[in-house]
This record gives sequence, structure tokens and C-alpha cells, in this order.
Amino acid sequence: MRGFPAVLAILLASSACGFNPSGNGTAIDASADGPDGATIDATDAPTDAPTDAPIDSPDACVPNPGGELCNGMDDDCDRMVDETFPTLGAACDGADTDLCVDDRFECTTDGTGVTCGNPSPDDDVELCNGTDDDCDTRTDETFPTLGNRCDGADTDLCNEGMVVCATPTTIGCTDLSTDTLEVCNAVDDDCDTTTDEGFQVGTLCDGLDGDACLEGMIQCDGAGGAVCGDATATSVETCNAADDDCDTLTDEDFDLANNVNNCGQCGRVCTNANGGVACALGTCTPTCAANTGDCDGNPINGCEALDTNPTCAGATSLGFINGDAGGTPITTTGVGEAYFSILVRESVSPGGPALRAQVTLTSAAGTNYDLDVQCPGCGTPTSSNNTGTSDTVTVTRADNPGTSDYTITIAVRFTSATSVCGTWSLSVAGNTGTAALTCP
Repeated sequence: MRGFPAVLAILLASSACGFNPSGNGTAIDASADGPDGATIDATDAPTDAPTDAPIDSPDACVPNPGGELCNGMDDDCDRMVDETFPTLGAACDGADTDLCVDDRFECTTDGTGVTCGNPSPDDDVELCNGTDDDCDTRTDETFPTLGNRCDGADTDLCNEGMVVCATPTTIGCTDLSTDTLEVCNAVDDDCDTTTDEGFQVGTLCDGLDGDACLEGMIQCDGAGGAVCGDATATSVETCNAADDDCDTLTDEDFDLANNVNNCGQCGRVCTNANGGVACALGTCTPTCAANTGDCDGNPINGCEALDTNPTCAGATSLGFINGDAGGTPITTTGVGEAYFSILVRESVSPGGPALRAQVTLTSAAGTNYDLDVQCPGCGTPTSSNNTGTSDTVTVTRADNPGTSDYTITIAVRFTSATSVCGTWSLSVAGNTGTAALTCP
């Protein structure tokens, strides 16, 4: 009877091994005994690692010629399943864009190897949540402005907040401050890169004086506002052809048509020492007293007197004439009384003819002037002639040894006038006449 158990074991072993026409080895029978005598169920086959215990009789298994495949079966009859695929079931990153190890190695469909997870991508997208969602060792990297300073929904441009996550997919700014308004303080309060805009700082301005002159500049007042820095007194209009008070008018406070101190233009003063003075339509119009007139044609200085009684000390020199050889007479004209001096010069050797001078004064029509000639050293020191409108005086001096030059003084004296400002003419000629000598 000792052979019966052996035969029974063989029968049991043969019933435990099934024939696999594809050569994929032998599946483990659900009724096979385990190494400890326990029954091995089909659900006990290993899936993650080849840790199966050997079956009772490996000789009853038909090995797969191609060796162990990855298919959940013991293809090489070594009582272990998929043992040549050690990464089977290990964690891995599948065919997605993230770097997260959230898949496991599985058998390929042909059993020759393993593949990581489902071939369909299951990307883990980075969210704005402070977590490394795509497993790239970075957090919220698709939101690069997180933490930056930012400006909220106010009217200024000041970065008074910070960029933070608003939702897992959006960002927002924490700036909830009110509008920061620009004030005049040399600071860019509203952060628009300009300072004190709207206050016109540095612009010329007029202060609280009575003129309209821009004599100051707008500046900050220290309290956020602006003020004009013009602290000058009122600029008063003066007569100077300038707009002193800056009201676009010139000399508007002065009557240039009738003001004798500003007649026709500023500073033009009408004067008249010999009568009255007035300004009419911007022109000086003097009123002349008796024996005076506007003889120089300049109404600004008024009327000139004809009887002025000049002094000999103020005589005007007329130069010289040749008293013994003749020559071109010297002539001059004038209005009113006058004094002249002239040298009667010796031009011929001593012993020649007497040195003579003839002075002729011709008065203008309506006037009458007298002629006085003084000749120092002559027999008659003063010779006069008043014969009407033409007076002539001749002086003669002997040609003494040595130089006989002498000077005569001529006075033109006013006598009367019916028409003022008549111009007289004076002529002085040398070596004229044959009258006897009047001087020794």
C-alpha cells in the first residue's frame, strides 16, 4: 500500500498543471497546496513582485520557451510570477508634462516589458496655491509676478500693494488704499513720474500789488498748495515811453498833448524865459514878450531876446585878416546882439601901408542894429555907426617899426525891430579905404 500515496500525488500534480499551447507556462491551480499545506487560491498570485512560494511539483509545469513574460503568470515554472520585471508596480511619472511620480509601472500588452502608467497624459498643472503642483521643485512658477509691488484700482500710480493668488488660476493686488493725490511739496505723490504737476511751480506770476507785472514765481506754500512769490511794491506808471505797470498801455496817465512837462513825448519840457509857455497838440507854443521872438526856430526853448547886452569878455573870435595886403573878407550872420574879436595882422614888411580894417553890418528888413568897433591904441577907442540898415566902421593903424598887429572888438547892438528875428550879416575886410590915419 506504500505505492498508493505516490500514485495519488502524481495524479494530483498532473491535474494541477494545464497544457498551454502558446508556451506561456503554467497557471497556478487554485487547489494547489502551499508550502505550509494551505490551499493557494487564484487570487493569491503575486502582482507587484515575484514572491510566490514554489508549487509542490515543478516537474509538472511546462516552461515557456521564451522565458518569463510580464503577464501575471509563472511562465518559466519557477513558482514565481513576473520576477524578471523588478520595477513592476513601482511608482513612476507617465507620459505627461509634469514631473510628478503619480503612476506605476505596468506590463506592456506583449508581455516583454513594463510601461509607466496610462499612455494618455494626465498633466498636473501648476496652480496659484503655494504648492508645487507639477513636482518641478518650484512653487507657483507660472505666476512670476507673485510678491511684486502693485497698484490697485485707484487713480494714482503708486505700488501700495502686493501681487497675491486670488484664485487657483488668477492673481490679484492687495492695494485697497484710496487715491493718493498730488500736492505741492517737490515730491511725486501720485507716482506718475512728475512732481507738483497742476501747480505751475516756477511760472512767472503777479502778486497782490496794484500793478500787472509778473515779478515773482509760483512756489509751494509749505502746506501743500501754491503761492506767488511776488513781494514787490506796486510798479507805478511813469512818463518814459515804457509800460511800467505792465497793463499793456504806455504812459497812459500822462497828457502828452497838453502837458508842458511832457509835450508830445515824455520828458519834453516847454520853456520860455521871455514870455509865456504852452503845449498844444503835443507841440510847444511859446508866447514872446516885446523885443523877443523864436529866433532859433526851436519852440521848445521859447523866445530869444534881441536886446541881450552881451559883454566884451564873451566875444567870439573870428580869426584874422591881412590889414596891409587885403584878402577875402570874413563874414558871419546872427540874430540879436553879439560880440566878436578879430586880429588885424601885418603881412607886409614893416614900413608898408597902414593896417586897415573895414567892418560892415547889414540889418534885416524890419530890424535895426548898431555897429560899435573898439580899437585899442587907435585915436578914437570906440567908433560907432547907425545909418539905418547898413552901418560901416573903418579903423586904421600906422605900420610902426616892428610887428604892428592889433585886435579889434566888434559889437552888434539892437536898436529896434518891427519884425522880430531878422537875421543881420557882418563882414570884415582888410586893407580897404584911403582915409587918413586915425592912430599915431
